[in-house]
Amino acid sequence: MASQSHVFSVKEFEFNIRFTAGADPVMDLFHEYPTLRLRNATCTVTENAMWRIDHVDGPADAISAFDEVFLDDNGCNECLDEHRCSGTREYQVLDRRPTARTVYTYHADTDRCRAVPTIVTDHIGDGVVFESERTGSTYRWRVLSPIETSLDPLFGHLESTLRTGVQLDVDHLGGAEPWRDKTQPVFPQ
Repeated sequence: MASQSHVFSVKEFEFNIRFTAGADPVMDLFHEYPTLRLRNATCTVTENAMWRIDHVDGPADAISAFDEVFLDDNGCNECLDEHRCSGTREYQVLDRRPTARTVYTYHADTDRCRAVPTIVTDHIGDGVVFESERTGSTYRWRVLSPIETSLDPLFGHLESTLRTGVQLDVDHLGGAEPWRDKTQPVFPQ
């Protein structure tokens, strides 16, 4: 059995990014279709790339609209700023149902991207775990962090990147004990 040389306490923080109608083409879908919901199954970030698996479900017409907007590799679905990043994106639909999609995203050249996962990882470093959900006008994030650090500079940086019509609201900072009670299955059963 391996010995544990360092015991640490994982910290959790939650925040919402709220979008007004017209501020973001992807979030406009969630405004237009109130029952549409996207949940992140996994998100991995390195210095220069990001991989994600997302599951979206909703009415069939919402899913068709989602395909048209979300799977367009010419636009960044994660960028918070006005300029959008010039990185490359590739999408693969892993599961296609009339009222649901599971999408794998590979995003390269994220060093120039102003997206939540890249900004958080740049601030905290390795070992960050993300959970996110998009509904209505809100993109909700829950983050587990392996380090004890001030999050004020992180939230300041996030807020400074937001384009017009986008707002940051911090919900929770603290321990990760209730994670199990809050976690929902990403994929339908």
